[in-house]
Amino acid sequence: MKLTISDPGHFALKNAVRAAIVVPATFALGLKAFDLPQMALFGAFGSIGFLVFVDFGGTRRARLLAYLAVLAAGCVTIALGTLCSHTTWLAVVVMALVGFAILFAGVIDGYLAAASLVLILTFVLAAMVPADLGELPDRLAGWGLAGLFSLAAIFLLWPSRPPDRVRRGVAVAVEALAALLEAMGTAARAGGRPTALEEERLGELSEAAYETNAKARNAFVAIPHRPSGVGARTAAVGRLIDDLDWTEALAREEPAPASVSAGFAAERDAVEAVVPAALRRAAERLRSNDPGDNGRELRDLAEKHRAIGRAFLAEFVERRVSDDAKRVTAELNEAYRLRGLAYAALQIGRHAIQAAGGEAPREPTLVPDRIGLREGRRIAESNSRMGSVWFRNSVRGAAGLALAVLVAKVTDAQNGFWVVLGTISVLRSSALATGTTVVEAITGTGIGILVGGLIVVALGSEPGLLWAVLPFAVLLGAYSPRAISFTAGQAAFTIVVVVLFNLLNPVGWSVGVVRIEDVALGCAVSLVTGFLFWPRGAADVLRKSIGAAYETAARYLDTTIASMLGVREVGPIEPAAVEASEAALRLDETVREYLAENGSARRDVDALARLVGGATRVRRVARLLQDARTLVPLTPFTSQAAWVAAVCGPFDAEWKARRDWFETFGQTIAAGQEPPAPEPGAPARTAGPT
Repeated sequence: MKLTISDPGHFALKNAVRAAIVVPATFALGLKAFDLPQMALFGAFGSIGFLVFVDFGGTRRARLLAYLAVLAAGCVTIALGTLCSHTTWLAVVVMALVGFAILFAGVIDGYLAAASLVLILTFVLAAMVPADLGELPDRLAGWGLAGLFSLAAIFLLWPSRPPDRVRRGVAVAVEALAALLEAMGTAARAGGRPTALEEERLGELSEAAYETNAKARNAFVAIPHRPSGVGARTAAVGRLIDDLDWTEALAREEPAPASVSAGFAAERDAVEAVVPAALRRAAERLRSNDPGDNGRELRDLAEKHRAIGRAFLAEFVERRVSDDAKRVTAELNEAYRLRGLAYAALQIGRHAIQAAGGEAPREPTLVPDRIGLREGRRIAESNSRMGSVWFRNSVRGAAGLALAVLVAKVTDAQNGFWVVLGTISVLRSSALATGTTVVEAITGTGIGILVGGLIVVALGSEPGLLWAVLPFAVLLGAYSPRAISFTAGQAAFTIVVVVLFNLLNPVGWSVGVVRIEDVALGCAVSLVTGFLFWPRGAADVLRKSIGAAYETAARYLDTTIASMLGVREVGPIEPAAVEASEAALRLDETVREYLAENGSARRDVDALARLVGGATRVRRVARLLQDARTLVPLTPFTSQAAWVAAVCGPFDAEWKARRDWFETFGQTIAAGQEPPAPEPGAPARTAGPT
């Protein structure tokens, strides 16, 4: 097998060097300067947690606050773990509760999801290494020392962040859309038929927009262990992927001749000028990872978005039954295209600011990225159901951790915390994925025992030589999982364990044998848990999640249209909008998990992405119509215009047919049945719900 190292910019190496400095330093201070083994243990593993197990994105201030929050939360989990360390049943129960709380909290915010492993580490280490309450201050001192040294290294030693290839890919796709829209607007304003050269150029730009969009989407779903909490910057990038799919379909639609939009020509020119500019500004933010002024240009874009709606509606109410129906339809389609483009650019601008760590102007029907207690409670309640992948993974993880604690305590494992850490390191969302990771974990641990044992045998019992080797062992342990592979990381981390524990208690290479025994126990627990709790993983709820997204989006659209027309009593639109948004977020989590655990599914990622994108488009059409409703109510038309009454019947029939089709589509997908056939002659690619 060929060894492949992937570390562009050497950011993984720089982080490993930080760990190689901090971990030995905190360990030496606790063990040699203060002669407190508990302080040394928590200092070393705390430093590994801060520098290897967690990596926060965002602005410098947001990252600092996140690390400080982890430092404070770690004090609580260490105290809880220490209180449980002598009582088996209490340790099992508290592990289940704490494990579920930590894992499930990640759905509320991406920082909580990113911090889950290090917080679990602190509790497990405290609970599985028995200690009296009198030793709690030593443990907290080690943890605090680890936090102090780690934060100093993170923010002072190579503080620059690695470039995000996914964000850059999205930026390229956004710029490609801006170039296409600019060229199409120029050609439309010129009038007449484009020349062969212009058509060729437009074709190239259209193809580039499609290809860059596909590349950005595929790169995003390829990210392993993606946080998808609604407050995560990564989640904002995920919403940008949806934005791109929606906008790219709109952008590839051919604009109507300038004569069609004569009644709102000035507003059309304004939209066609400001949309590409806003897209380019969004691309700049993604490239620089800087939110800048948090969207000053979006206010102008929002005004242009509203202005074209007002202008078209002002002209529309003057129409008479004798007017050319085809021309009215063309005007309506063009106004929808322009308004859709402006709305899409607003969404891309907002989400680009969020992805860069800024405060975007709030979008009413989407969950904001900065969430309070009320929103957090609503999101948690939305995911507190068996159909939520996040809920299932949290239950599975908590059960696995609790079972691992029980096994380690009952078998009196020598270093029982390795049993629990072995469980959490290989437990995945499906039995098949867990089984694959088990093989990798045991293989890597075996290699680490062999290499670590050879090092201990070669160096003998001389502690000075072991101290000299420790920084290099930590360097390899921190570098391997990020730049090489999970197996290499397990091997390197085992070497760190062998060296570290021989400095605490010189027992030779046998400590490695103890580790592989404990890891094997943890892997066995993971396999049992994986087979007992939803062994099919995300695949078990994927169809239902897709179906729910379509059904809720259809209800949202139906409620919005009914409210606009006043044809029947309907409730407020916002609950339907929130319901559709929550279903979309749950689907997003399910799809990401499904792709992460099913490598073969990546071959069909485009088909799956388009299926998911269909629900997103229905929801966004509803959002666009909801915004139009705030401009002017349409209910007076029924009593004032005879020509409107003449088309009410056909419109109502089309409306019902569209609603029923999407609801039936969602229901059949969820049930695993044959979906309804599309309309005869329906285009293969469309921007709206047809």
